[in-house]
Amino acid sequence: MDLGQVFTDRTVAEYMVSMFHLDKDALILDPCFGAGVFLRAGMEQGFANVEGYEIDKGLYEKVKMQFPQFSLYNADFLKASNKRKYDGIIMNPPYIRQEKIDDLARLGITKEKLRKDKIYEPLPSTANMYMYFIFKALDLLKEEGELIVIFPGSWMDAKSGESFQKALNSNAAIIRQVHISGEVFEKSALVDVVILKLKKGSAECKKEVSYMEIRNGRIYEAAKMADYEELKFDVPFVQYAAVRRGLTTGYNVMYINPEFKKEESKRHLVPIISSPKSIVGYGTKTADMDSLFYVQDDTGISNEVKKYIREWEKEIRNKRAPKTIYQKIQKDKNWYKIHLIDSKGIIFSYFVRNDMKFVMNNSECLVRDNFYIIKPKIDAYLMLALLNNYFIYYQLEKRGKKYGAGLLKLQRYDMEALMFPDIHLFSDEDKGRLADAAKALVDTGDKSNIRKITEIIAQHSEVGLARITDLYEGIRKFRLGEKGNGSECS
Repeated sequence: MDLGQVFTDRTVAEYMVSMFHLDKDALILDPCFGAGVFLRAGMEQGFANVEGYEIDKGLYEKVKMQFPQFSLYNADFLKASNKRKYDGIIMNPPYIRQEKIDDLARLGITKEKLRKDKIYEPLPSTANMYMYFIFKALDLLKEEGELIVIFPGSWMDAKSGESFQKALNSNAAIIRQVHISGEVFEKSALVDVVILKLKKGSAECKKEVSYMEIRNGRIYEAAKMADYEELKFDVPFVQYAAVRRGLTTGYNVMYINPEFKKEESKRHLVPIISSPKSIVGYGTKTADMDSLFYVQDDTGISNEVKKYIREWEKEIRNKRAPKTIYQKIQKDKNWYKIHLIDSKGIIFSYFVRNDMKFVMNNSECLVRDNFYIIKPKIDAYLMLALLNNYFIYYQLEKRGKKYGAGLLKLQRYDMEALMFPDIHLFSDEDKGRLADAAKALVDTGDKSNIRKITEIIAQHSEVGLARITDLYEGIRKFRLGEKGNGSECS
């Protein structure tokens, strides 16, 4: 069962405890102490009056032995009837999306039961689990008590984000907001992270915003990114193109690269591009292809393939997972059949590690769901040029979610929010030059064509070539950590 456990790095825990401005005899609570990293940091910084909850019995037993001086409970914090008020609360709440909360039903946790508690009434119906933890914590804080919490930095971009912030402001003031990147969690969990310090009962005030980075077990101050510069383009993405995700199998271990021995079985394999790493350059003709298991009809299906299907059905039934396919098996004897999608167009990986790269799918090969497929409504190479330039890269760098190790994640709505210049105002000569540069980019992989494209577009923008180049390089280097050493924090 997924309890949403993502363990905080010790350096981050120590930093968070140091954010308390409380006397050492203050009563402190950790509502989900996990492996005990906040308990240890609190003890080392002189806090002796500490309580905590942990629903995982195995973790509870281990941590209880390490900290016998603290009052620790093997219980679900959200269900606890504790009415004690605390001076300070610190936590890394569970990372469980609202759609997955009911999966905890066997522990007595469901959205319906949570919503019956009046303290959660201000929360939106789409609240994720960490929001419930934060509201329960605020309810148990004394007036002027302090809450330090680490949770996804994407909270304001979620549908529930705006109403959640309003609900927060009605209970407490956000005193500090720390955006933190790098080695934030053990096992390099990929989460866009923010640390908030809230003070209960305080009037809304201007919060202190800072940026930190964890490197090699030490915490550093990071320079703030430049404020967003408006490009003043007025044509939305939807006018030039549409976007969708690539093919989802629902169970890659079954569908990708099955090892069939007989040639008659291999006719049920079709090529698919599974990873951005398999693409060299800006076209797909030389990409390394994987094989997708695809049965169009059952005519002449080999015994090897029939056996393959039976064995996977047995395993899925036994494990009752993945849930979507397990449910499909109950209803459809042809559960193993999937529908191919039209992958023609321009593809783009939703995870960016180094450089942005929009790729022409000139092999017209299937692509998996870790790509977006962009369908141009204008000339395909002209569209490729409008995408592969610093104006677009800059917009995406600003919109994407920053993860550890310089990773950037882009959602479909980030793509659809892109703004473009009006190409109808471009001369036929300029449109031809843009398309030619895009073709050269695909044919040769020469990135100097990206600068040529940017230079042409810059002639139709209030932001010149030098300025957009500086803006893009600056924000990209910030994400990748290509900056000075920064000032070390105590």
